[in-house]
Amino acid sequence: MSEKELKIGDIAHLTGLTEQEVRRLIQTYESLFTYRMIGPVRLFPQRAVKIVRELAELSGKGLSPDEITERLKSGKRPAAPEEEAAEEAEPAAAPLPAEVVIDLGVMRDTLALQERRIARLSEELDRERQERASETAQLRRTIDDLEERLSEQKRHLALVAEWVDYFDRQVDEITRPLLERLRRRVTKKSDPGQSVNRSG
Repeated sequence: MSEKELKIGDIAHLTGLTEQEVRRLIQTYESLFTYRMIGPVRLFPQRAVKIVRELAELSGKGLSPDEITERLKSGKRPAAPEEEAAEEAEPAAAPLPAEVVIDLGVMRDTLALQERRIARLSEELDRERQERASETAQLRRTIDDLEERLSEQKRHLALVAEWVDYFDRQVDEITRPLLERLRRRVTKKSDPGQSVNRSG
């Protein structure tokens, strides 16, 4: 089975660096990398992930590019104290093919990167939940306040409606006798004979 080739974006994803950082490291230490071109795209073997990781680690230790190149070419890589202790404690085992070792390292680093992303996303989710709970409580208070104002408005409208009904009845009482008097006058003027007969 042929080894999967990686683009710069794949290397960036697996190492947790940005594409710009990976490009800068590849450009600075081009002699350490092998790749093939397909059009404008460079394809790297999987061991490029390990090289980029080591370069990023050594770059942070204040070494010059020449010193870093020399260390990587000679195979001298500063190991962490835990790694040295683990190497001393482990009995010598049959060496694994290089592709398997690289794949295991890539998998371990990818898992560590994914764990960091999951932790960050969990924190963001918790923060989002707290914000939503706060917003929900605020919204509930606003709704309660609006409902209280609405019921107050309803009480005011009911009171106004009662007053309107009262004034309508009063106006009816006042205007009714006036209308009756007007009707009488109109009927008297339109029928003068009746009034003469009544007076005679």
